[in-house]
This record gives sequence, C-alpha cells and structure tokens, in this order.
Amino acid sequence: MLVALGLSIVFICAAMIALRLFRLFCAIVIVMAGCFSHARAAWPDKPIRIIVPFPPGSASDLIARVLADKMGAKFSAGVIVDNRPGAGGTIATAEMLKSPRDGYTIMTGTLGTHAIAPSLYHGLPFDPLKDLLPISIVAEVPLLVVATRELPANNMAELVKLAQEKPGYYTYASPGNGTLNHLMGELFKQTAKIDMPHIPYKGGALAYPDMIAGRVTLMFDPIVAGIAQVRAGKLKALALAAPRRSAIAPEVPTMAEAGFPGLDSTLWIAVFAGTGMPADVVARLNGEINAVIQAPEVREKFAAQGALPVGGSPAEAGARFHADTARWAKVIKDAGIKID
Repeated sequence: MLVALGLSIVFICAAMIALRLFRLFCAIVIVMAGCFSHARAAWPDKPIRIIVPFPPGSASDLIARVLADKMGAKFSAGVIVDNRPGAGGTIATAEMLKSPRDGYTIMTGTLGTHAIAPSLYHGLPFDPLKDLLPISIVAEVPLLVVATRELPANNMAELVKLAQEKPGYYTYASPGNGTLNHLMGELFKQTAKIDMPHIPYKGGALAYPDMIAGRVTLMFDPIVAGIAQVRAGKLKALALAAPRRSAIAPEVPTMAEAGFPGLDSTLWIAVFAGTGMPADVVARLNGEINAVIQAPEVREKFAAQGALPVGGSPAEAGARFHADTARWAKVIKDAGIKID
C-alpha cells in the first residue's frame, strides 16, 4: 500500500510539473507571437530601395522617382532610387534577386526588360517567370506609328498596299534589336504579310533625322516623342498601337480602327519583387502604389510623358506579365531574332 501511495504521489507531482511547464511554454509562445506581430507591423522600419534598370531621365526612372517621393513621404525611413542600367535589365534584376525577399528591395521593370528580354538573352542567371513577382503594373505608354512625309500613304491600309507592290523597298526603324519598337514592326510584317526590312539604331532619337530626310519609312515609337515630330510638321502619324485613342493625339486611329486588330501592345512599366516575399508586404506595397498613381498630380506627371496609370492587383499584373512573355516569345521565334 505504501509503495502504491508513493507512486501515486510521484505521478501526481509529475503531472503538476508537466502542466506548469506546458502553461509556461504557452505563455512564451504568446509573448513571442506578440513580438513577431509587432515587428511585422513596424514594416518598413528602414529605407526601401527601388532598383531601376535604366539611367536617370528614362521613363522607368521618372516613374520610380515619383513612387519614391510619394511613398517616402508616408514611410518615415524613406524610399531611395538605385539606377543599375545595362544588359537589357538583367544586371538590375540579378541585383534585386540577391537581396532578401523582405520588401526592402524592389525594382521597376518594363515589357522589354522582363517580358521580352528572357526570349532574347540566353544563359540568364534567373528564371523570370519563377523568380519574379509582379506587384503592380504602374503605367503604360502607347506606341505611335510615325512615317516620313515622303511616304505616299496616309493610313496603314495604303502603306500595306505600297509594301505589297514593292517588296523590300519600304523600311522601318527602331531604337535597337529586340526592343518593343522592333518587335511591333516584326509583328506588323507578319500580320500584313509584307517584306519591310528593319533598320536598327542606337536609340530612337538617332532614327529621326533619317526618317525626316525620307531615308527610312516609318517607326513605332512612344507617343510623346513621335507626336512632337508630327506637330512640328516633320513626320506624319498613321496609327496608334494601343487599345484606345490617346488624349494627346485623339485624331489618330488605333491599329484596330486601321484594320489591324491585335496590334495593340503598349509599353508597360511595373514594380517587381522576388518571389517568396510575405503576402502582407506585397499587399501593402500594392496598395501604396495604387494610391500614389491615382493622385491627380501624379496622373498629370504621367500624362506629360504620354503615360497612363494602370494599377490593379498583383494577380492582374502577373497575368499580364505571363501573357506578354508568351506572346513576344512567339514573335521572336517566328522572326528568328537572336541577341547573344
């Protein structure tokens, strides 16, 4: 009996100790959870860096600086812009992906650097579709089809007829191989089934003297640059490669209105992060970006660059990113475009 009573006392004591240890463990977990929640709620508690894959003064840089200015005013730690140009945006992207996926390093990217470049450059140190997380499509810039005034055509249908009558005679310029301007020209050729040689330049501005002189026929170029030449009487506008007409040039028909539906890819600029970023940080960044681009003064700044604010959810940005990647990969393959 004494032995049994002793064992019972031992078991009871052990159970009470275990219960106390369990309560202590629960208390520690609750305290740690509270500390973790407090730390997460404090985000951001240090500067956010926006990497830009272009030099200062580019459209992507200007948009990044607008975001940095407006978001920095709300975040006490501030937002800084870090320009890392070169190699079609791959240098900037690789730099971002080296950083922790905590929301403190993000980047701007364009249709060209993120949806087109992967099909042009081989041996990239990352997989864009797996490693990149689109947070928001910030803005888009439509491309204007401008032509030399020497061209005996005033719309796209007349241009196609001329090109069919003289294969290889008419040409189109671009700011360089693999740019959206180049690929839009190739897509137009494929759709219209015409032979129109491509003349690449080292920047769109360098192509304009030859176009004005009539040595090159036409070019797809951002609307602000193109319409300035049209307003000056040096070139003529044939169509706008966008889903709808632009307030900057409401008289210019879209490609669909000109008889070429589907040729309406705009040059978008988005904010990207690396995959694996906490969902609440992604949601916070997305909400802040959407709020910034809806402000009247920001919309005015965008309009001055011919850009339209887009916004939307990360899911919508991701869907557009994946769709455009697939679309231009096909154009590049069909045209046999290679950049090594």
